Amino acid sequence: MTDPAGSTASFGGGWIFEGGLRPFCESIAEFCGYDFDDSDWLAIDNALLHTDVEGPDGWYDHPLAGRVPMALLVAADPGSSVVFVRLTGAPDDRTRAQIEAALHIFSRYTVR
Repeated sequence: MTDPAGSTASFGGGWIFEGGLRPFCESIAEFCGYDFDDSDWLAIDNALLHTDVEGPDGWYDHPLAGRVPMALLVAADPGSSVVFVRLTGAPDDRTRAQIEAALHIFSRYTVR
């Protein structure tokens, strides 16, 4: 979906295993050229507690202001071991492919 200005798109919707959320965030940030650190993780981890993919609290939107500006959106799925994720932005083809690959991997494998 494209916004009215045509500059950003929402993509990469799906879920990943909750235990892989931090490495997923770090991977996406790396692809975007953003320096993800502990303060980013704390913001996402704390906000996730107040989200619900099906509830009124909705999603948390975290900016990744790197070489390829993106926003990572996350929402908890209470009672399950997954987190729903999606991204907005205007990635180049390579970045989009990397993100899609990460979504595929983190939705199929757990990180230990």
